[in-house]
Amino acid sequence: MENFTVYNGEVDELPIVIDLPHSGTFIPEDIKSKMVPELVCPNVDWFLPELYDFLPQSGFTVLQNNLHRYITDPNRDLSMTNVTGDYRYEIVYSQTTFGKQIYQTKLTAEEIEQRIDQYYRPYHAKLQELIDHKLEKFGKVYLFDLHSFAEYPHEDVVLGNHFDTTSSVDFREFLTKQFNQKGYTVSNNHPFSGGFITPYYGENKRVESIQIELAYHMYIENRYFGEEELSGVDVGTFTTAKNSLQSIFMEVLNYILSEKK
Repeated sequence: MENFTVYNGEVDELPIVIDLPHSGTFIPEDIKSKMVPELVCPNVDWFLPELYDFLPQSGFTVLQNNLHRYITDPNRDLSMTNVTGDYRYEIVYSQTTFGKQIYQTKLTAEEIEQRIDQYYRPYHAKLQELIDHKLEKFGKVYLFDLHSFAEYPHEDVVLGNHFDTTSSVDFREFLTKQFNQKGYTVSNNHPFSGGFITPYYGENKRVESIQIELAYHMYIENRYFGEEELSGVDVGTFTTAKNSLQSIFMEVLNYILSEKK
């Protein structure tokens, strides 16, 4: 399996790039053999490629990670290479999001660096390439970093733009309004203001970057989620969410295209 999949990479009709850094579930055998047997690897952005499959079908440029976030996490800064035991501050996780040891033997610094070279750097090189391709044609490019989360109860959606530093207040408020109109409750920049990707690419003043976090209970199933790997969705909940999101992104597209005029 390829590390990531690019949809509409050469398409330059729309000033939009969308990435799904935590959507992958694939773990190569050479890595899996070093992991604790029967390890549960929870808190993936489960089923986001299926949920957002209308985006590439509609002509949006999409970068989709196929690898499990535990292998290397593209949404972490390169400075986070020291093993701390806290997944929030590691590119290569040493523990699961529930604090369970992942590997039978602690990874060496050389193994971690090899992971970064093989999996982390190529993802960011491709994302930068896609953005640069758009910037050649457009004065401004919009980057949407798509995620989901398990904490419950929380708002249905969390929009993160590092406290209005990586996108305009107007755009964040526009997105909030669109989700509200579809019946979603929205929190802005709490508890997620954007990981590494949102502020890193948003440093370019020609890039409006925003993270969209969607609660599991809004598209998978309306329940509490614990330490588990998910294998399916409630079809009704999933379909309702997909229809709402498709409508929202069409409104987003209209907004962005109107800004160009």
